[in-house]
Amino acid sequence: MTVRVSKPAFNVREKLSELDVPVGTHGSQLMKSADASESFDLVRAGRKNMIINGQCWINQRNGGSSVTIPNATGGTYQLDRWAVNEATGGTVSVNMDGDPLNYTVVTEFQKAMQVACSGSDTSMGSTENLHFFQNIEGYNTTHLAWGTGNAKPATLSFWVKTNNAGTYCVGLENSATDRCCIREFYQTGAHLWNKVVLTFPGCTDGTWLKTNGIGIRVRFCLASGTNFDDGVDGQWVNSDELTTGNQTNFMDSTNNRFFITGVQLEEGSVATPFEHLTYQEDHLNCARYYQEQQGGSDVFMYAAKAQGSASADIGVGLVVPMRASPAVTCSNHRLFHSDGVGYTNSSTAPTVVQWDGAHSVHSATIALNAGGHSSVSNNECCTWAPTSSGLLFDAEL
Repeated sequence: MTVRVSKPAFNVREKLSELDVPVGTHGSQLMKSADASESFDLVRAGRKNMIINGQCWINQRNGGSSVTIPNATGGTYQLDRWAVNEATGGTVSVNMDGDPLNYTVVTEFQKAMQVACSGSDTSMGSTENLHFFQNIEGYNTTHLAWGTGNAKPATLSFWVKTNNAGTYCVGLENSATDRCCIREFYQTGAHLWNKVVLTFPGCTDGTWLKTNGIGIRVRFCLASGTNFDDGVDGQWVNSDELTTGNQTNFMDSTNNRFFITGVQLEEGSVATPFEHLTYQEDHLNCARYYQEQQGGSDVFMYAAKAQGSASADIGVGLVVPMRASPAVTCSNHRLFHSDGVGYTNSSTAPTVVQWDGAHSVHSATIALNAGGHSSVSNNECCTWAPTSSGLLFDAEL
């Protein structure tokens, strides 16, 4: 017996196309990549964020305390790696704040940097300005190839909120301050967290350090006079600028607050998710530029070798090798004689007398000059102790 089965005709090509899983634009790019290297570049694998302490949760100097920034040029560090330049007729206070934990949209971050206007200045003089910045070491920016015909774009992303509505500016600049690109971003003043993404074109000329000096300076402007307002949004100019001329004046009221966290600067024209490091990793990255060793009550001691009545050399281990020979601060310390009985007391700050200058990033110890001590015989073995604030090592850019 013969059984005949029939079914409607169909187009095989159409049915196959229905089985395809949509891959999207990025998936199509990956499928077309020629080799592993090109695929790696597309997915941005590996470390990418050139900003250190971008989530604003390391503050070795001040912890959770608020600090009034002195009116001075050059910048004052509050949070690690973030310096504030306050050069207006007003005042600001800065602190590490736990605000992100109160808002679902930014709960991936524990902390933020808060800038508060504590003394107003309603009219900026031509040279007055308020900005905060991070100097990125040249070793960490070399891959952008800035200053060459192969310069790559870079994308800056960050979370911000403020109750002061207006246009704000952020810029990238070289160490010589003769190449600068400004980007604008607008805030409604609703005091709600929002993410800002800004892409900067690669700079094909100028001098960009590829050493342990300043590779790129990232500057967020909150207020500025006319001397620094000749920037052009999204274009490189050959001068030192903070704004495009559209910058709002954050200093016009003592009610104004500005919060920022999740700052990321990465190669390319697309912002990828924030690169979260462990607390330990971020802390050690900060320690390359600043680290503290706490002292107190003669229990924090180092072996020392007396160099006559004036000094004693002490080898001090560092948490990580520092960027360069650090400035050392120690408000008070004691040098104990080898007999363990007498000691001399001094408030003279130690200074670095030995450093691996030829390979500054490789040295793990330094020698300090105790300074100002008396009645210590040459080559006598002693014990040296910071007795109050401990030892502070500063190798910031």
